[in-house]
Amino acid sequence: MNLLSTSRLPSRPLQIVRRVVGGAVVVVGLTTLVATLFVLPLRDYFHQKEAIAQQKIRFEALADANEKLSLDINRLKTTDGVIAAARSELGYVFPGEQRIQLLPMPALPTTLPQAWPYNLVADILLVRASTSGAPGAGLAPLAP
Repeated sequence: MNLLSTSRLPSRPLQIVRRVVGGAVVVVGLTTLVATLFVLPLRDYFHQKEAIAQQKIRFEALADANEKLSLDINRLKTTDGVIAAARSELGYVFPGEQRIQLLPMPALPTTLPQAWPYNLVADILLVRASTSGAPGAGLAPLAP
């Protein structure tokens, strides 16, 4: 009996604890393996997909800008294009010409005092605004 003493054999609860801990280690290992092989690459894939979409938008904006610049370059290679650019950007005029700059008409104000004769004018403006269909928009001057 000395060879099979009870001190050398693990007790039943200790065996259960070892199996539970061993099982937990295996589950954690398998979870780590699954996360490493499947979850992390999928997350990177979706992040890269978003980054590619943003870069495509940026590329399209740059392509549009390049197209506009190449059109400007082609226009400036002609004499008429250079003259038009000098007139519009630098205000160049030929000798004997006079530059007259016309500004667009500003929107008419609609805030008037509440006393006579302004209350009649305010009523007229309200009628004009209701018939124009654009509430709160400035009124255009009357056509002759």
